[in-house]
This record gives sequence, structure tokens and C-alpha cells, in this order.
Amino acid sequence: MTLSWGVKKLKNIFISLLIFSSVFIVPAFNYADESTKQYTVGVDDVLEISVLGHDELKTVAHVASDGAISFPYVGVLYVKGMSLSEIEKELSKKLSGGYIKYAVVSVTLSSYKSMKFFVYGEVGSPGRFDLEDNITVLKAISAAGGITPDGLYGNIKLRRKQKNKPGYKEININLKNTKESHLHADMPIESEDIVIVERSNSFFVYGEVLKPGKFILEENTTVLKAISLSGGFAKYGSPDRVKILRTEQGKSGYKSIKVDMKGAVSGQIGKDILLEPEDIVIVLEGIL
Repeated sequence: MTLSWGVKKLKNIFISLLIFSSVFIVPAFNYADESTKQYTVGVDDVLEISVLGHDELKTVAHVASDGAISFPYVGVLYVKGMSLSEIEKELSKKLSGGYIKYAVVSVTLSSYKSMKFFVYGEVGSPGRFDLEDNITVLKAISAAGGITPDGLYGNIKLRRKQKNKPGYKEININLKNTKESHLHADMPIESEDIVIVERSNSFFVYGEVLKPGKFILEENTTVLKAISLSGGFAKYGSPDRVKILRTEQGKSGYKSIKVDMKGAVSGQIGKDILLEPEDIVIVLEGIL
């Protein structure tokens, strides 16, 4: 009795495992496959087509510019705009019409070159790129040759087509070393996305400094840092005669801001003014 009961219990456990596998393992595979089956085929996509029991019919089909493919016994078949499932059904129908009875056709996506994304601006090789699996914002920029020196401190924007209405939604991308930057770097790229790396903002230092000119505006650049980048005060430069010329939105000309250099050097709050894009720092000669 004990042996019989033990065998029966093992049999019940085995059946339970089979049921568990059929409920939890098989559908997971089917669901993943189903999402791919709903992909809409476009020009330049590459399809792998096979027929169960007929290895000689295994074909790699390139979707031509007219949206068609060619397959043995079927000839030319227009597939642009069809899902993989629809292509399978259509090929099965045509093959079963006289060539292969009860044809079981499988169509998989080898490469979806009809899906593109674009990277423009301050990158090594701007242009159009094929959208492959797991392409993120960071990988997209890398595919375009990375950011050039002129764009290291520039703004990065992602333009994405809006669903159900014309135009694009613009997303500001932060790739600086913050919590938000990791989320942005890993943001998946979608078909027709446009990544734009803008040129770094700049400012100018003129007058009585050792190295006057144009400089890249890094984050948190102040007047003190600007003068330091320009080599410091020249022989006749006066700390009492430093000003910032700043454009005002909607107005012509510049707004003149006097700088309290003594307060800035001593660390007084608000005296070491943060520079804005296109600011001009002027250092004048001292008055005798």
C-alpha cells in the first residue's frame, strides 16, 4: 500500500508540473512572439520565410522599393503595410492552392530597416540611421559618432512625432551626471525620432584681459571664472571697472550690469554673477 501510494503521489506531482509549465512557461513565449507578429512591414525590411517540412523553400526576402517580395511557387507578393501574421496567412493560402497542401508558413523579421531615426547637430556623423533593437538616446548619439567638442555643453533635444495629431513633441534631454540623466540616457528611441545636439552656448570677454575672446559657457560659469579663463587682468585692467553687457528678450541693444569685483572676490552672496548665453564681459582701464 505504501509503495502504491508513493507512486501515485509522484505521478500527481509530475502532472502538476506539466500543468504549471503549460500555464506559465508557454504563454510567455507566445506573448513575446505575438508582439513581433503585429509589426507592420515596410520598404527595406528583411524577412526570413520558412515552410514546415520544406527546407528548400527557406528564403531571406528583401522588401523592395515597391513594397513587394518574391517567393518560390508564389512569385511577387505585395507586403508593405502588412503584419507578419498577415503575410504568413497570405503565403499559406497561395501555397495551399495547389503547390503544398496545408502549408504551414513562418515569417520572422530579420531586419527592420524601414524604421529610421535621425541625429543632427554637433555630432561626428549626423544623418539617418536604421532603428535596431534596444537603441537608446545615448546609443543613438554614439552611432552618430558622439558629441563634438563644440557640443559638449550644448542642449540636447529629442523630437518625437505626436500620436493622433500632427507635429512633434520636444523633450529636453539631460545627460549630465544626475539621477535624471540616467533615465534620459536609457530612454528608448522610437521610429522617426530626431535627436538634436545643439552647439554649446558661449560668452565673450573683451578689454583689459590677457586672452580676450569667445569662450564656451559651461554650467555655473561666473564673472570670476570668466576673467580667469581669459587670463586674468592685464596691466591696466581695473577690478572697479568690470561690467556685463546682456541682451534682453524682445529689446534691441544691451543691458549694462556693473560688477562688484571686490564683493565677488570676498564671497559676498550674489556678487559673483552667473553668466548667461552671449553675455559680454568688459574689463576697462583704470582711471588715473
